[in-house]
Amino acid sequence: MIVRIKDDVSEELLDQVATEVPFSLVVNGHDLVSFHCTPSELDALALGFLISEGIVRQRSDLKAIEVDDEAFAVRVELSCLEKGWERKFQKKTITSGCGYGVSFTDGSRLPSLAAAQKPLVISIEKTRLLLKDFVERSTLFKATGGVHSAALVADEQIILFSEDIGRHNAVDKIIGKAFLQELVLTDKIILSSGRISGEIMTKIIRSRVPVLITRAAPTCMSMSYAEYHGVTLIGFARGSRMNVYTHPQAIKIGA
Repeated sequence: MIVRIKDDVSEELLDQVATEVPFSLVVNGHDLVSFHCTPSELDALALGFLISEGIVRQRSDLKAIEVDDEAFAVRVELSCLEKGWERKFQKKTITSGCGYGVSFTDGSRLPSLAAAQKPLVISIEKTRLLLKDFVERSTLFKATGGVHSAALVADEQIILFSEDIGRHNAVDKIIGKAFLQELVLTDKIILSSGRISGEIMTKIIRSRVPVLITRAAPTCMSMSYAEYHGVTLIGFARGSRMNVYTHPQAIKIGA
């Protein structure tokens, strides 16, 4: 129950708010990190984070994954870890994410994307319709105003969509879902509703995604990473307008 005030008139009414729950990510029995997240698609969120941090690289690395709703934990068993691996992840970076984001990755040290064989064609009209579809799918945002969205695009159509209170989490969910479906990302586009910071760009680079489009703004660090690593970064994509910040030669804007 809330009290809503409008034009000097107050009323009591029920309101819907976004759910935020802490979940621990446990890797081979080791507590790696705790997520504050929207409690959905937690297996994808966990895997997307592990892929983004370079811990998981291929499908054979994953032995098992279990979401424990009672213990508020996601337990992952991996076959790719060497003895003493957890010591490599003791140095954490507090990110610019919603709440207290954490990353173990230095984006400047990641390998660059291979140069595209031909430009990725983006139709202005289809992009406008794509962004409209993206907004319309955000039912949780419409209900609460408190979440971010991310989507995976292939052939100018949304094939995966996720929402979360954290913009980082939403992107990780998309990466994790693509991993579970064994999708190749080197010819795909990721859409985001939120600000693109350096640590989000490292997720894009690590996953070999060539184009990132956001309805919001990028930071200078994300632009530097994108420029250096070969990612086309597009911001303020709303309706038929967009700003191309890096590698405009990698895309062809069609009529």
